[in-house]
Amino acid sequence: MVTLFVDRKGLTLRADSSALAFYDGDERMGTVPLKLLERVCIRGDLQLSASVLGKLGEHGAGVVVLSGRKRQPVLLMPNLKVDAQRRMAQFNLAQNADFCLRQAKGWVGGKVASQAALLERFSTKSDVLRARLHQPCSVLAGVAGEIGAAADTAQLRGLEGAAAARYFAALAYVLPDSLNFNGRNRRPPADAFNAVLSLGYTLLHFELVRQVYLTGLDPFVGFYHGIEHGRESLACDLVEPIRPLYDEWAVSLFADGVLRAEDFSMRGGACEMGKAGRMRFYAAFETAAKSWRPQMRRLCMDLLSALGGALGDESGCFAESEMVAAEENVALADCL
Repeated sequence: MVTLFVDRKGLTLRADSSALAFYDGDERMGTVPLKLLERVCIRGDLQLSASVLGKLGEHGAGVVVLSGRKRQPVLLMPNLKVDAQRRMAQFNLAQNADFCLRQAKGWVGGKVASQAALLERFSTKSDVLRARLHQPCSVLAGVAGEIGAAADTAQLRGLEGAAAARYFAALAYVLPDSLNFNGRNRRPPADAFNAVLSLGYTLLHFELVRQVYLTGLDPFVGFYHGIEHGRESLACDLVEPIRPLYDEWAVSLFADGVLRAEDFSMRGGACEMGKAGRMRFYAAFETAAKSWRPQMRRLCMDLLSALGGALGDESGCFAESEMVAAEENVALADCL
C-alpha cells in the first residue's frame, strides 16, 4: 500500500476512473491507482472536489491536511470499521477510573522507560555526554519506577510532566548547537527540532486514528486523555509509547545530515521546514514508519484484549481483528 505526500501549490486532484490524477493547469502530471492508497498527507494550497474525497473514502484511504500558518492538522477518515459492541465497552470502561488508570500507567510507564533508555544510549557516545546525561538518566529511571504506584491520573500526569521536562532538556545536549534547541515548545515551534517533532507527532497521531478505526473503536474516547471537543483522545493515549521511537529517529536526521539547520527558516515567529527539507523528511519518515506501524497495531490489539478481559468476554467480540500489514511504499508528488 502507498502513502501519498502532496506538497505542491496550485495542483488540482481529480478522480479519473480508478486513479487519483494530478493536474497543473490543463497538464496532467501523473496518477496513482486509488486501490493502492492507504493514507494521503496534503500540505499547501490545491484544489480537489467532494468526489475525490468520496473516492478516497470508498477505498479506505485516510486524509490529513496540514493547513494554515500553524499547520493545524485536519483529519478526514473513512469509516473503516464500526463495531457497536466494542464501542459500547469502550464508552463504559472509559468511565471506570480503575481501568483508565491501569491503561494509562502502561502507556506512560512505557514512554518514560523508553525515554530513559534512549538517554542511556546517547550517553554511550562520548564521555561528555555520559557526564551530562547521567543525572537525567537517573531521574527518568526513578520516575519510571514511581509510575506503578501513582494513586490517580492527576499524580500520573505530574510524574509524566516532570519526566518530560528533564528529558527534553537533556536532548539539548545531544543535538547540534546550531539548532538552538532549549526544550519542547509548539504552536508554533520556535526552532528546527521542535518543528520536526511537531510535524512527526502529527503524522503519528493521524496513523493512530486510522489504526483505532481499524480496530473498531472510537478514536475520540480515551482513557488517559479526557474527552475534549474535536480531539481524538484515544489516539493521544496510544501515541505516547511511540514518541521516543520517533524522537530517536528525529535526532538521527540531524546527526546523519538528512536535515540541516539551513533547511529551516523563521516566519511570523514560527520555525518552518523548507520544501527541499520536507522532500527528504517525508521519504525518510515513510521508511521509518514501516517499523513503527506494527507496534501501533499491537497497542490497539492490547487495548482490545484489555477491554475484553475487563468484561469477561466470551463471545469472541474482542478477538484480534484482521489487520494485515501489507508492504508499504511511498509516493511523493513534488514532495509527493
